[in-house]
Amino acid sequence: MRWWIFLIMAIVAIGLDSGLVGVFTLRGLGYATPSIAACLLGFIALQARPRTVLWAAWIIGIMLDLSPGSAGAAGGIPVIGPKTIAAIAAAQVVLLLRPVVFRRRIITIAVIGGVVAVCLGLGNAAVETVRWWMPWTHALAPPPASTRLTTIGFSAIYTILIGLPLAGLLIGTSGWWRFGAAPGRLDYAASRR
Repeated sequence: MRWWIFLIMAIVAIGLDSGLVGVFTLRGLGYATPSIAACLLGFIALQARPRTVLWAAWIIGIMLDLSPGSAGAAGGIPVIGPKTIAAIAAAQVVLLLRPVVFRRRIITIAVIGGVVAVCLGLGNAAVETVRWWMPWTHALAPPPASTRLTTIGFSAIYTILIGLPLAGLLIGTSGWWRFGAAPGRLDYAASRR
């Protein structure tokens, strides 16, 4: 994989996630917000080699942890770890799903982006809950589980909807990435030969 393409795309995706969060947030659906970075991580996890996927997930996770708006619960200080761990776990989930899906389909990339968004949301919620239980931290009380799960679910659906046109753009840039041959089902037409 060409890492310079990855870094440019990751910076753009996380910048759009941070900058347009107020525009894309649906307040009527539990403050659901789509994640362009989740779609990008899902695309990379479907196409690249496993070791490359894990490094990319680690980098995207750190970038998400350091992005503006992620330090609100820690009193303005970014906490490196919650989204990094969740991104690596999401990459592992996609690596497990990868052999049974057609990896170069728009709908597959969009749905996998939703799966990554769910993993990122659940990982972040788990870390916030554990931090709240620790007696030496002064973390804010997390929202009720039903509210948090509703937000994660609607955010995943919203990520899938935003991911449909984004997946088309990412497939169009596949030649730039030079992923290398990773085993699995790439396309329906190739699987019929």
